[in-house]
Amino acid sequence: MYNKVILIGRLGQNAEAKTAQNKNEYVILSIATQESWKNDKGEYETRTEWHRVYAWKNLAKFARNLQKGQLLSVEGKLKYREVESDVQGTPFKHTIAEIQAISMKRLSKVEAADDPTDGADDE
Repeated sequence: MYNKVILIGRLGQNAEAKTAQNKNEYVILSIATQESWKNDKGEYETRTEWHRVYAWKNLAKFARNLQKGQLLSVEGKLKYREVESDVQGTPFKHTIAEIQAISMKRLSKVEAADDPTDGADDE
């Protein structure tokens, strides 16, 4: 059995750098992918899916400078976790899907590049 996700999409916002309780740095990315098809009337329809991606260790160093609109290729693992939200005063448990990045490659140019590398692996 194998858990592998490959995404090619655009960043919906600048990378969000955070620090975990154990002092490890990580970055959260919001990546949009699009799918287009022709409907029964012959018209094109498009659907955008949003993916939450976490980058740790060396990938976090690479990802923290990524900017909204950049095209990115991500390879990673699909992870699920349960969260509890408050909906109109009532606790609500639900499961969210996240991608733990293993490798990334920037596929578009950077306007103000601080990092000259094109990609990184989490090793």
